[in-house]
Formats: sequence, structure tokens, C-alpha cells
Amino acid sequence: MSKKTTYIILAIAILAITGMYFYNKYNVAPSIDVSKLTVVDENDQKFDIASLKGKKVILSFYASWCPPCREELKTLAKIRDQKLAGYEILAVTDENLEKLTEFKNKTQYPFTFLTLTKVFSDIGINSIPTTYLLNAKGEIVYNNVGFIDWEDESTFQHLISLME
Repeated sequence: MSKKTTYIILAIAILAITGMYFYNKYNVAPSIDVSKLTVVDENDQKFDIASLKGKKVILSFYASWCPPCREELKTLAKIRDQKLAGYEILAVTDENLEKLTEFKNKTQYPFTFLTLTKVFSDIGINSIPTTYLLNAKGEIVYNNVGFIDWEDESTFQHLISLME
């Protein structure tokens, strides 16, 4: 094998490894231990997500400046009363309490708004929206990076069935 061929193979391998790294970093939801997340509510009171054991939870990591995040939260708010009664929706940001309160008051969405005491990247979240679905046992049964079209009936039915 010539040196040129070796260099080409090496370059392709490096590009493939780099591509896989960035794909995983920005398109795959990290494994998180929900019970270990430190979050506070709009009153700066610690909120224990594990206290929701026994309930089905939609955990959406968002930012107020993120268009796909805002669109997904808007969709969840739209279908909440008709299709998601009995489900807990937690909207978690890493923005400060002032931004959280401003966004909550502006949107008036019927969710529990929380903020992390760390930044998203500290828990491995590098792209938003990132959504986790928890069953009544508190287990993560689904995760997704990117917008979820909750109004698409087949998508909705599939996601709800995962939480059963």
C-alpha cells in the first residue's frame, strides 16, 4: 500500500470518528439520572423531580430564545387539557430565574417551570429541545433531541404508549 493510500485511509478514519463524535454530542440525548438533577422553581425553592414518582412525566429541556423549544412547548400547552390530562409537564431551562419567570408569565403555559442550578452542558445536554419521558415508576422510557410534533397522532400515540 502506498503512502498516499495510507494517508487517504487515515484521513477518512479521522473524519468518520470526528463525525460520530459530533453526531453523538448534538443529536443523542445523554443518559441522565433524573433523581440527581438539582432544579429550583420560580420561587428559588428546590424541586425534587423524584417526588413525581407514580405520575407520568414529560421533561422538556428548553430555552426561552430557542424557536423549536417554544414551538414544542406551545404544542404541549395546546393539547394538554384534551390529551395530556393526568400527565406532569416539566419545562426545565438553564436560564436565570428572571428569564424563567418572564417566559412563564408571557406564555401562561400550564406547566411546572424549573431552572437547573448548572448549565445544560454540565449534565451533557448540548442541543435543545431535549425531551425525556418518564413512566410512573420514574424510569426514563424515551428521550429525544430536537422538536417533537405532539400534534401528529401517530407520534403522540407512540410516545404515550411508551409511558404506560
